[in-house]
Amino acid sequence: MYAQDPISPLLDAAHAVHSDHIPPATLAFQRLRLLDHLACLAAGYDASGVDAALSLARRWSGAEEATVLGTDTRLAAGQAAFVNAVRARALDFCDVISPGWHPSSSDIPVALAMAEHCGASGRELLAALAIGQDVGQRINLAAQAHGFFYRGFDSNVLGLFSGAVIAARLLRLPRESFTSAVGLAFDSGIGTFQHYQDKVLAVRIGQAMVARHAIEAAQMAQAGLTGPRRILGGENGFFRLYAPGEPDLSALTADLGHRYLGREATCFKPYPHCSILLALTDALLARRHELPRPRLAGSTLRLHVSPTMRMVCGAPYAPAETAEIDAQFSARYIVANALLRGAATPAQFTARAAREPAVQALAQRVEIIEDPSLARFDACRLEIRPADAAPVVVAAAYGRGWPENPLDQAALERKFMLCCSLSASAAMRRAAPLVAARINDLAQAPCVAPLVNALAGSA
Repeated sequence: MYAQDPISPLLDAAHAVHSDHIPPATLAFQRLRLLDHLACLAAGYDASGVDAALSLARRWSGAEEATVLGTDTRLAAGQAAFVNAVRARALDFCDVISPGWHPSSSDIPVALAMAEHCGASGRELLAALAIGQDVGQRINLAAQAHGFFYRGFDSNVLGLFSGAVIAARLLRLPRESFTSAVGLAFDSGIGTFQHYQDKVLAVRIGQAMVARHAIEAAQMAQAGLTGPRRILGGENGFFRLYAPGEPDLSALTADLGHRYLGREATCFKPYPHCSILLALTDALLARRHELPRPRLAGSTLRLHVSPTMRMVCGAPYAPAETAEIDAQFSARYIVANALLRGAATPAQFTARAAREPAVQALAQRVEIIEDPSLARFDACRLEIRPADAAPVVVAAAYGRGWPENPLDQAALERKFMLCCSLSASAAMRRAAPLVAARINDLAQAPCVAPLVNALAGSA
């Protein structure tokens, strides 16, 4: 196999680099991740599944190490991160890296909880985020060299690598313990794509499990427990179990220590639904004034979609117990929502909105046709054929938010203020400007307490 496991140079670099040597532009990008993440946490503060997660985390906590954001409640670091991750992931508004890794929804709960627990500075937190994301993205690129999905596993498994690196750095583990921390995290495994297809709350909980496992793996390594060493290249290592083909090992070390990956691949979402559907919402909202809305009742609607869109978001629209998740992952709902409402904010993705009879009826009339010629995952084409008028065709790809069509900082700041204004947390509604200022100054902060206190409304 390999003289040494391919993860070794990644962990050597992750352990050795000093926080002061991370480029300023890289730290600035990590601040944007933090701003967007806290926006998503604010918006998902009282979403379905949060109360259960908080109740369980309280039962499972035996220490007060880190804060449940938006409150003054303190739990064990892993449990605080668990709750914070559920809130951030709930509305599917969080950032994403192809093919479906939501890095910040697990990375940032790990980083904030461990920085608070360990007394780390703001720069150390941002540096850990940058280094952890770099490790995860390098593994992602190597694994995807000859395929897209991870053999049916949820690609958020990558968060076990990035999260364990973040936690290990903030715990200041010695080099030999780094491998055990990452190996123990990898050994826990995480999730499959089945929870997306079945539209269940496991979609929201999976991210939280990643965050908790990453912290607990680093703490176990600190306590002397050892984990697998042949993490990527072993006979039952990551590449053999998860990767869809032979990995490209050169992707692991290209410019390692000089270029920190993440910004070039991250999608910050303008809409609270699956990233595969961003282009569809964009195109329909942009052309809504041209579309034959008065004739929709007598129109045929056919949506031609990529194989990926069909697999993840092409199921019949039948909102059930978790109707909001049905809506977030339904191409049919996206069409009906954009045509009838002309907006895509959190208000259009509540359980009540997802069940609205007129929208549900139109969504169920959309015919999905898989088209293998649509190679990009978010490529699609909607054909609206009224009975008494010329057809209208709307093609979409490269949705706003993806790196090829990115949101700028001003758009992310508007998203943050909107999400805070809608939050069920009074503290986050009141403190939004102060929180934004704390994030902006984080690289100079001696600790994260001012930011955490601002989020709790106790600054």
